[in-house]
Amino acid sequence: ANKDVNALPNTPTTQSRLAHRASMLALRQNFDNLFDELLALEPLPAGAPRAAAHAPTMALDLSEDEKAFKIHVDLPGVPKEAVTIDVTQKGALVIKAERKSMTEEKDETTHYHRVERSYGAVQRSVRLPDTANLEAVQASMDQGVLEILVEKREPPTKMKRIAIA
Repeated sequence: ANKDVNALPNTPTTQSRLAHRASMLALRQNFDNLFDELLALEPLPAGAPRAAAHAPTMALDLSEDEKAFKIHVDLPGVPKEAVTIDVTQKGALVIKAERKSMTEEKDETTHYHRVERSYGAVQRSVRLPDTANLEAVQASMDQGVLEILVEKREPPTKMKRIAIA
């Protein structure tokens, strides 16, 4: 199924097919990301707004080398005490964080004219391959950047033969 692109003839039809395939793969990745995020969300508390103009976000980078998977998450203004990382039974990391609103701390003499910074709770779910050793996860946070290291392991065997007695 995976053909060497250089071995294909360089024709308009081939170029069109390759472009179509690339756009379909990008669309699939977008849907995968959307469903990963939707499935990781918890129900909103009663009375909470469904959407906010400045909803908090959690941008992350996922990379790997020969020894580990590395996740870097931007969490500006969030103290490490307000961050949790959980491992699900399905092999995903769930990262939760909450940034408190500065307007909650105002006194009677403070009047805000504009509030553009986002605040509130945010959550992301990251599924890792079978080679991720979710028993060996390390996390640290420095200057608003959360770094998570997940060691690699040998992939589990897909099939196990059972002896018949």
